[in-house]
Amino acid sequence: MAHEIPVENVTLIAGADLSASQYLAVKINASGQAILAGAGENAVGILQNKPASGQAAEVMALGISKVVYGATVTAGQNLAADAAGKLVPASGDNAVIGVALEGGSADEIRSALLVTRVTAGARTSSILAIPVKLAKVAAGDVVTTYTPGFGGKIVKVSFLVTDPVTTAAKAATLNLEIGTTDLTGGVLSLTSANCTPLGAVINATAITANNVFGAADSISVEASSVTAFVEGEGVLLIVLA
Repeated sequence: MAHEIPVENVTLIAGADLSASQYLAVKINASGQAILAGAGENAVGILQNKPASGQAAEVMALGISKVVYGATVTAGQNLAADAAGKLVPASGDNAVIGVALEGGSADEIRSALLVTRVTAGARTSSILAIPVKLAKVAAGDVVTTYTPGFGGKIVKVSFLVTDPVTTAAKAATLNLEIGTTDLTGGVLSLTSANCTPLGAVINATAITANNVFGAADSISVEASSVTAFVEGEGVLLIVLA
């Protein structure tokens, strides 16, 4: 049965109507007020009461708190907020709010041990470096599947030229997939003009969505719109966080 052992509670002003948000994750807005935390956001704690906007919000920051699950949870899993402030298994760079003390299903009230906020992986960024001979690039997979073995997200893609292209009017477009889903953004357009001189760096378009991967997910790189290069080499740089 869900239970609570408070260690540290804080009182904030509710920055919105939280009367239906008891036991959901809340964060602090720019005005220093409590509002619902969004998906993966860094929450200050779990709301203990049912305040209307402008009223006192009692928030447990540390301890064992009742929480509302937003998905199926297994005891021992790290928990993060979903888009509704409910707690779900943490993944990628989600801010971990607590650890599940008991299993449960969506919309059930269970107990969780609240912890100091960390990312799910508690790690820094790393760079996946893949050598590419441009003359070998054809339409289809450049990297068929690579499984990092940890959860995270792809935050940036670039290409570093190590052997410049000299033949004009050649091109290829590279895009990344997680599983079978294309990233939104992260499209790299390589041409004869930008793959020179030595040391040139070509950045892909900004990545905006579909870039989170789990420990069992694979990453692949596909080429399209290829006008075959004759020469040139470089390193595909994929920043993982």
